[in-house]
Amino acid sequence: MIVFILFATLLTALAVALVLIPLIRPLRSLRTPAMWAALGSCVLLVGGSAALYLHFSNWSWQRNPGVDSPESPVEQLIGHLDAHPRDLDAWLKLGKSYVVLQEYPLAVQAFHHADVVADGRSAPALIGEAEAMILIHDSSLEADAGQLIERALVLEPNSPKALFFGAAEAMRRGELTLARARFSKLLAMGPPTDVQTVLKREIAAIDAKMAAKKGKSVGKSAKSARS
Repeated sequence: MIVFILFATLLTALAVALVLIPLIRPLRSLRTPAMWAALGSCVLLVGGSAALYLHFSNWSWQRNPGVDSPESPVEQLIGHLDAHPRDLDAWLKLGKSYVVLQEYPLAVQAFHHADVVADGRSAPALIGEAEAMILIHDSSLEADAGQLIERALVLEPNSPKALFFGAAEAMRRGELTLARARFSKLLAMGPPTDVQTVLKREIAAIDAKMAAKKGKSVGKSAKSARS
């Protein structure tokens, strides 16, 4: 905004020059140019336009946003972490704040810092980093995110979010038995009804795949026996 004002002031000065030059030239009826009138016009136009803009503009001239701004907690956390870079909870809060703001790459960095601070022993840091990576890649569970989830499950085997993502990762690897076990464990925890519906649907789909796979194996065995 300061750049805008400077640019606007420059344009005003150029406009003033169009008035200024004729005034400072000697007129045939005067021995000296109208210097004071020219300077007065310059000060009035440039200073007056800047003053009017500052008075009537609704722009907030404070550097930091107000309390109601969603970035304000983030700026406070960043300032806190500059002074206390080993604060694990603050890194986790920063990562969650970035997720809320849909700044997923920044969330990955924040959760990664949390993982480093915790020396790899924070399941929330691992889960948060994996989730942010999944959100970046449009809900596809990549290998790196899957490895983070597996590490989180070692630390917190009963974490609902880690179990859900871990089941999805097991399905991606083709480990249907492990995926079913994780979905079933999550279902036994009594999640909300809508989540239960999703879990039951996933378990049914896994059962169908396992049955089809078993049927193919039986068919191949029968063919081999007849041969």
